[in-house]
Amino acid sequence: MELDLDRQEHGRAEIDISGTLDLGMGEGSPDTATIAGSLEVQNLESRFLVSGQLQASGPADCGRCLKEFELQWDVPVSLMVIRNVDSDEEEGEMLVILQSRGVADLQPSLRECTVLAYPQSPVCREACKGMCITCGIDLNHEVCKCKNEDYDPRWEGLPE
Repeated sequence: MELDLDRQEHGRAEIDISGTLDLGMGEGSPDTATIAGSLEVQNLESRFLVSGQLQASGPADCGRCLKEFELQWDVPVSLMVIRNVDSDEEEGEMLVILQSRGVADLQPSLRECTVLAYPQSPVCREACKGMCITCGIDLNHEVCKCKNEDYDPRWEGLPE
């Protein structure tokens, strides 16, 4: 997950990306993710624009039933490597790497893109029924016998 600044030809090129990233996102989220895909690199003399979409996968806990499953998600990548290390240039939403020559390590920026693209509440499948809020059984495998009454004692004092 490197970009050789000195050997990159002028114009557009494609680089293949594959590997494992340490995400460190906490409980219920993957510690590591496998990413793969290709990114377009535009060599514009004083800067390199790197963009595209990668695919990531890793173990996650379902937000409904709490079962672990293998999650796959898209990772949009948009970053810029600026060869002028004294630059204070910012490109809004774009990640910026300052490096004048040699090999630029894209891994920290790709990690950030992967973490930002991670779904807020992943589900194992769209039809997942989740868990009963009263007894906690998995509604995908069992039928709950709890009474689902929409009773709220705060409304008792109000006239009908």
